[in-house]
Amino acid sequence: MKGLFRGIVEYFAIEHALFLVPIFGFALYDSVFQSFSSILGALSDSYPDVSVTTIQMILAIPPMASIPGTLASGLLSSYVRKKVIAEISLAVIFAGGMIPVIFPNPTIHAMLVCSACVGLGQGFLHLMANTFICRTWEGEERGRALGFKQAFNFVGDALIALVVGYLALANWKNAFLVYLGVIPVLAFAHMLFPRGGLDEKLVSRHGGAKGLKELLNPRMLYLVVLFMFAMMFLYGFNTNIALLIKSRGLGTTADVSKVAFIVSVVSCCLGVLYGKVLGMMGRYTLTAGFGFLAAGMILASFGTSLLIVICGGVLFGVGSGIQQVSTIYNVSKAVDKSAVTMAISIVLSFVSLGAALSPVVINGAQELIFGSVAPHQALLVAGFGYVALTLVEGLTTKMRARVRQGCIKSGKQA
Repeated sequence: MKGLFRGIVEYFAIEHALFLVPIFGFALYDSVFQSFSSILGALSDSYPDVSVTTIQMILAIPPMASIPGTLASGLLSSYVRKKVIAEISLAVIFAGGMIPVIFPNPTIHAMLVCSACVGLGQGFLHLMANTFICRTWEGEERGRALGFKQAFNFVGDALIALVVGYLALANWKNAFLVYLGVIPVLAFAHMLFPRGGLDEKLVSRHGGAKGLKELLNPRMLYLVVLFMFAMMFLYGFNTNIALLIKSRGLGTTADVSKVAFIVSVVSCCLGVLYGKVLGMMGRYTLTAGFGFLAAGMILASFGTSLLIVICGGVLFGVGSGIQQVSTIYNVSKAVDKSAVTMAISIVLSFVSLGAALSPVVINGAQELIFGSVAPHQALLVAGFGYVALTLVEGLTTKMRARVRQGCIKSGKQA
């Protein structure tokens, strides 16, 4: 028993642990706006002359605005220190979040500006949270830190959704008071983070295009394409699982919520344990994650009962937890530390693109293969998409291992 307790303590004991305090704050506020879906009804009542589509855009703008924010953050990291970028990001999020609080009767245009500011800040902040981890920790500790951060994302989203709901009981504008929490996060970041250095410029007078060559190496280009398709297939589950349960009469909206909750809990647990998973599976961790995703989606597509769908959701949650942490971990290992910020920004932008293209690509594939569009077919397409990714990543990993062994035997650097 003592040995087990000691092992648990050692797993969670991590160097530079204090840095995780502001990083967890970053994780909380780089996706907080999605928790405001509960106030859309109240917003619609407050703006009766505004179309439903425009009201929905208040929630749709942040993820769109985060893409240019993420790319700009990567480019700026060669000219502005990351600590400063993080502080500016938090300030922009705070300013946007306070618009509905400061103005007694904000117009719909003011609310759209609020969304744009929050989204832009989130794009900057999401990149900085991952970059600080990748530049602070190495090896298995990096995997653990990324896993802890991802787990806090899930827990934080649940807590913020709860707080937003209670704050909005009296007035929907009160929900935006959650952005007051940005102040202590900013204070901790300012006190705890080191000043840090600048990333290598992609193109410079003295180094030429060395930085660009480092960034666009074959491994990096492979990961960009791989994770874009991975997110495309991942969203196939999110956009079709509720439709599957409804079309087959397997349950109500409450049952859909149960499946979503189980997926979140399993993914959260995998985030916490990612360091252990990485230690056991090594270079084949991502391959295993894709395999779990494929199995979960294919099983769910054949679900004739809610229990089968839930079992598929559990497998999907395991794979999803592995994929989301592995995305940043693998990219951080593909380039030199001097280029890691820009590398992550590019991958995250293509990941967002994959999510946006998911319905179009998956529905198009259904039409081509089955001649019709149905939720179970969408899950099959996405599931077999993951089968293909499992084979590609497994073979690629095996080939890279053989090349590395050959380089070691010949005395060359891999």
